[in-house]
Amino acid sequence: MNVLVVDDEAEVANFFSIFLKRLGLNVEKATCGQEALELFNRYNPEWVFLDIKMSDMNGLDLLRKMKEINAGIKAIMISGGDDNSTQDEAQALGVSDYLVKPIDLDEMRRIVRKYIPEQEQN
Repeated sequence: MNVLVVDDEAEVANFFSIFLKRLGLNVEKATCGQEALELFNRYNPEWVFLDIKMSDMNGLDLLRKMKEINAGIKAIMISGGDDNSTQDEAQALGVSDYLVKPIDLDEMRRIVRKYIPEQEQN
């Protein structure tokens, strides 16, 4: 299963990438919206983990662009804050779940297992 991680903090993108690879997923990472769109077109992921606030593009805007390319893309949003209006907007876009930084590893593992069944992880 192909997954794309997008976070403008390189350390966070690396952390997510390593964590998801250890769960058996094929992972690509991007640190800005433009790079994410290029990888999205080339890599064709089934899932994206998107940071909401990035330097060049809002994660929700990026998800809208990705949905124009592939309406079936599944997403989990990552945020540094717990903002209800942003969560509502994300849910309206069909986001499966929402992780708040700092990320709890057990919570992240639970969410990945919930949405990406083990037999699909390879």
